[in-house]
Amino acid sequence: MSGPSLTETALDELERLIVEKMPITQHLEFELAADEEGRLRTSAPLKPNANHMGSAFGGSLSMLATVTGWAMVHQVVQDAMEDMRHQVEVMIQESDIEYLQPIYENISVVCEPPDEDTQERFRKMLDRWGRARIELECKINAAGERAVTFFGRYVALAKGEGTGDGAAIPLSENGQAGTP
Repeated sequence: MSGPSLTETALDELERLIVEKMPITQHLEFELAADEEGRLRTSAPLKPNANHMGSAFGGSLSMLATVTGWAMVHQVVQDAMEDMRHQVEVMIQESDIEYLQPIYENISVVCEPPDEDTQERFRKMLDRWGRARIELECKINAAGERAVTFFGRYVALAKGEGTGDGAAIPLSENGQAGTP
């Protein structure tokens, strides 16, 4: 399974974009990483994300999973942007989260990349209609067992040549995705 291209520089830029455009995420103290299979991992220390019982706060877990999925979709969109002359806004449309057990350790959210067929359908829809949806699953394990499962449906909306608002992905004159 081939995932989106996630270089260390791209991940650093993506972290900066998330913190800048979604200021509440600064408090999570998260870091993004990717592996050779294109999985995206968001890690965060327990201490700033703990609740009154010393376990990970459900709101932090939900936010970390949402941001991890958002980052994956953002990268899929960036990889699709070569021929598009638009800005694209990525947003969560719907989510469901299952808390299976408390987490008493540092947090690690893993998001598998969508398979190639799903990515190709997503890109074609975005190119043709200016909007596309994609569903992702993010997982959080604790003590070697599943602790949280997050399902998110994300939407990408092309915004023409204007600046849009939110965390849009602007394009340079040559159609390459850039940063705001």
